[in-house]
Amino acid sequence: MKLSLQQHIYFFTLSSCLFFIVLVISILWSIQVVEVAIERERYAHKVESHSNILKQFIRSEDIYVENYNTDSWQTLERKFDELLELTPALTSEQQTIQNSIKSQNKNVIRLFETINQNQLENADDRIKEHLKLRLITQLEAINSDSKQLFNIVQKDINIAIKQQVTFVLVILSLSLSVLLYGAFKLVRIFRTSLNEVKLAFTKNRCGNYQNIQLSNKSEEFEGIANAFNDMNTELSETTVSLASMKKTVAERTKVLEQLSNTDPLTKVANRRALFERGNAEFSRTQRTKNKLTLILLDCDFFKNINDQYGHLFGDQVLQHICAVCSEEIRNIDFFARYGGEEFIIILPESELNGAIKTAARIQSSLANKAIVFEETDVYVTLSVGICEITQQHRSFEEMIKDADTAMYRAKENGRNRIEVIDGCAAQ
Repeated sequence: MKLSLQQHIYFFTLSSCLFFIVLVISILWSIQVVEVAIERERYAHKVESHSNILKQFIRSEDIYVENYNTDSWQTLERKFDELLELTPALTSEQQTIQNSIKSQNKNVIRLFETINQNQLENADDRIKEHLKLRLITQLEAINSDSKQLFNIVQKDINIAIKQQVTFVLVILSLSLSVLLYGAFKLVRIFRTSLNEVKLAFTKNRCGNYQNIQLSNKSEEFEGIANAFNDMNTELSETTVSLASMKKTVAERTKVLEQLSNTDPLTKVANRRALFERGNAEFSRTQRTKNKLTLILLDCDFFKNINDQYGHLFGDQVLQHICAVCSEEIRNIDFFARYGGEEFIIILPESELNGAIKTAARIQSSLANKAIVFEETDVYVTLSVGICEITQQHRSFEEMIKDADTAMYRAKENGRNRIEVIDGCAAQ
């Protein structure tokens, strides 16, 4: 059955719209797939980082002293348990490793509790050392599994990106092929019809009067010029150009990058952006020999705030801290959420005194700016640890570790304090 010219145009227009919708859906679906993979990467990185913290804690602490305080360990372990419970959607292979990490973490908890239940007071030092080595070995096994999980997730991200890019390109190529095929077919119909009209006019001019016999019958050729112009207009409105598709993909990619580098709650830079900027600044400092200082801030009694006022108000507290810190830092400084209620400020080309002044301004501003909860003013304080780059620092992570040590020193010395890792006077 032959289609009329009008039917051909309708069919071509509907096909163009259909392929455009399929293309947009494939792009949105690809973005969702990549976002899920990136969320898995962030989770695996957090697990690896926290397992490293637990291992370093056990290595650095003497857990057999008589008055040993397990609060710090319990705090770290509780955070690790909470992290393991906030598991994103994982593949079966990733879930197997996740289950192994959970199981080994339970063994670590049981072993640590056994050591600290005063059941080993008269035990031989070799037994104590053996148990501590077992604890460290168990933590190293957790760290090894977390590294394996991180490597698998990164590999899955690369595969997902390649697959989604390939899928989008296939859909795009198919769409363009169909559109070009439809356009070519319409041109052929027009050319055939116009040639037949021209032939009919030629014969009529020679005196051979005949009716125009069109191979593709259509009422549109009664006003051939108008029908031709309308078709071209319709084609220009429904044909998707390669340039417009590249622009759409670029815009979607930019949005995805912004989402992957921004903390959704506080709208400041997230952990991933922090390490990208921190590693870049550390490398630049190694080349230029300029100063580089790090400030790690932790909200005091944040758990109590959540328990007393609720988690929604706790979220407002975090947002309030971010707003105050953003106002008090320089334009060249970089502020990011490190995790939970912890934040980090990178201060390029800043000495220790400048970092201390910045931290003091933030504490002073928080002391003067309350958050209102049901007509009650609530003030929050920060424990601050500061680290200045030295020749002993071999990586940005080591600077964070030192700043974290100083911050915990501020906690131990009464909170709402500023401590520096090199032993300078606290404030």
